Amino acid sequence: MGVEKTIIGLLSKRPEGVSISDISSFTGHTRATAAKYLELMKLQNKVDLREVGKAKLWVLTDKVKKILIAEDEDNIRKLIKIILSKGEYALIEARDGEEALEKVSEEMPDLIVLDLMMPKIDGVEVCRQIKKNALTKKIPVIMLTAKREMKDKVIGITVGADDYLTKPFDPRELRVRVKTFLDQGNKDRNSITNLPIVYDVVKKIKSLDSKLEAYSITFKNLEVYKKNYGFSKTDELIRLTSQIITHILDKLSEKSFAGHIGHDIMVAVEKDRAKDVSKEIINEFESTVPFFYDADYENIDFKKNLILKTDRKGKIGKIPLIQLDIKKMDGNPDKGD
Repeated sequence: MGVEKTIIGLLSKRPEGVSISDISSFTGHTRATAAKYLELMKLQNKVDLREVGKAKLWVLTDKVKKILIAEDEDNIRKLIKIILSKGEYALIEARDGEEALEKVSEEMPDLIVLDLMMPKIDGVEVCRQIKKNALTKKIPVIMLTAKREMKDKVIGITVGADDYLTKPFDPRELRVRVKTFLDQGNKDRNSITNLPIVYDVVKKIKSLDSKLEAYSITFKNLEVYKKNYGFSKTDELIRLTSQIITHILDKLSEKSFAGHIGHDIMVAVEKDRAKDVSKEIINEFESTVPFFYDADYENIDFKKNLILKTDRKGKIGKIPLIQLDIKKMDGNPDKGD
């Protein structure tokens, strides 16, 4: 136990990781003996091994988060490893969907970067199995897709993906999204959108930089949609909308933030960029909405914001389309759910 305590003491002072040579020197044991201790401690989930470039470093498991990179293209997988190696993460690899599910079961990662198109089992089915398993359903999944079509993003969200990125992706954006899920956790976050709720939002809006303005984004006709399509599809729509908003904020703003209070999404953005941000959010949302309706395009009247739907008796009804209402906030928001 003395050697284990010595190793743990060393690793706690060096969260970036320690080589086996340094551990051997520090403990006074040979590399072979140190390796045996480390392997035993790894089985007990006390330490873990991560790669930084060509170096292999040992870290305490409570100091490092595990990320599974499930991607069949070697170059992209290596690129993701390089991008994420700047964080203190243990990076695990899978080259196909079958291996990804095995790694999830063996390693129980803290986050998964999952490619949509993979051999053996595609990313959609992998995500579906992860999210229906009680032991793994809370693991955040960032879905990667090589296509820019909105339907691919919608597919990912409908099977439970927590976020999505389109290839080629910005390295900074990938790091930001990973950091958001791993560093912030789910505490005090909305269960649907993963955005901060109540206290954090109110606190931030109260202390806004003078160059920032706060806006509320409300869903119009949401209850009508929920009545016709159910709670599950409504949650999917809200989740994807929150991701559209945060992606646009990341792209167009430097100091912005978003939160969730009650049924509204709150954002703060630089005054000189608010108009462009609002316009792009509306445009992206309007191009996405049709994918949430099980109807042909010819049954959607975009000018009147209506959808024509035939019920079981053959009667045609008119349903108002979901819309976003973006308004500048005056004063502080009321506290919601």
